[in-house]
Amino acid sequence: MLKIELRDFIRLRRMLNLRNLDRFSYPKPTLSSILSQKIVERVKARHPVYVKRLNEIAEHWKEKGKLPRWFVAPPMIKVKLLMKALGFTKSEIRRYTNNPDLIEDENLRRLVWKANVTDFIYSPIATKFHQVKGRIGEEIIQSRLESLGVEYLTEDELRKRGGKTPDFLLEKPLKIDGFEVKWIESKAMFGDPSVHSQYWRRQYYEYLKRFGRGIVVYWFGHVEGLFLASTGSEFGGDRLLNMNAHLSDDGMDIGEPFSREFVNNMLELMDLFYEGEKIVIKPNRWAVNILSRLGFRIIADDDLSDR
Repeated sequence: MLKIELRDFIRLRRMLNLRNLDRFSYPKPTLSSILSQKIVERVKARHPVYVKRLNEIAEHWKEKGKLPRWFVAPPMIKVKLLMKALGFTKSEIRRYTNNPDLIEDENLRRLVWKANVTDFIYSPIATKFHQVKGRIGEEIIQSRLESLGVEYLTEDELRKRGGKTPDFLLEKPLKIDGFEVKWIESKAMFGDPSVHSQYWRRQYYEYLKRFGRGIVVYWFGHVEGLFLASTGSEFGGDRLLNMNAHLSDDGMDIGEPFSREFVNNMLELMDLFYEGEKIVIKPNRWAVNILSRLGFRIIADDDLSDR
């Protein structure tokens, strides 16, 4: 399992972008996680500025039919802020981003469809994937605890007691890496100092006060030296670091990109991944693009040309 020294992480994070995800020696899911967290951090920093300039965004769109160059954000954030700028209500934005075919304006409809099939952080496809990988991480821990005969309470059971709760509270401490561990938190992300600090303030410190020492499993690795952080090697699962999507003429036909069929088939792929099924699709550059950005390694049959 993966640990990265701080100086190497800082250099990697600075260099990493959508064009070079395949150029580093780290696992693809780790790189995708680091990049997405970097982008989310930027979105949070810039969002208030964009909200103040909604009128400019709307006027530029009305005059030129495109977004201003200074408006740099993930595709789904762009379309949601644009629609807000144009006067759409929250419920309308939610309905139209989920079903762009309902949008009368052709230019806007195409922009929203493109966001649906390219955004690897905020689109419905990406949201489903983030939920799935979170469930997989928790189930790996659950399976391991049960195989060891370790009794525990889940987060749902603990909520009845009130207060902030970890994913697993152990009935009896479990010795891990030389420490007596009372609780386990599962995070399907990379543990960088910024993320770890945020969760420390919101969750981990409270767990430590209430229950004693625990561990936080970062399934895509973490920066060396983070207090309580684990890579999950104690639980034996590296499934989330080995995500593959195969291209074959006999695979699933994902369909045309700007369509409900495409989105539904991509959502079905996320379910197949959760169930542990092999992902095999017909060559489709839009599907390959988003799967690659989500962290899947794309494996093509030898007899298939690039398409």
